[in-house]
Amino acid sequence: MRIRKLIAATAVVGGALAAGLVTAAPASAAIDYDCGEGEVCLYYNSSSYGYGAVYVQYDKVRDYAGRYFSSGRNGSAGAGVEVKNHAAAVDSWISSNFRVYYNSGYSCAVACQTISPYATVDLNSQLKNNNASGQNV
Repeated sequence: MRIRKLIAATAVVGGALAAGLVTAAPASAAIDYDCGEGEVCLYYNSSSYGYGAVYVQYDKVRDYAGRYFSSGRNGSAGAGVEVKNHAAAVDSWISSNFRVYYNSGYSCAVACQTISPYATVDLNSQLKNNNASGQNV
């Protein structure tokens, strides 16, 4: 009798686990990195929209005008669009803070956002699609 209960209980638990695996929601898509050590990536879209096109930055940029997003590992949405006033997310692969500025020339007079080392973040509401320069700080 005990063996039958054990077998029955095992079958019920196994069935419940299998049902849970079948109905489990898919994991959210993780970022497919375009950057490597010493680089900072600016993305055309935020994380909720899959990041899209990328601009890879190696040094400080006083003005993003004339610099353009390219297709990357996260897609081509935004490829060919100027970086200035169109970035929505930042992926930092540097050991220092990185700062994005509302104005050209590294001014926090209106707004700026500091990104921690090795962090991937969406730009805040003041800087999303309102970014003009960026540098390591």
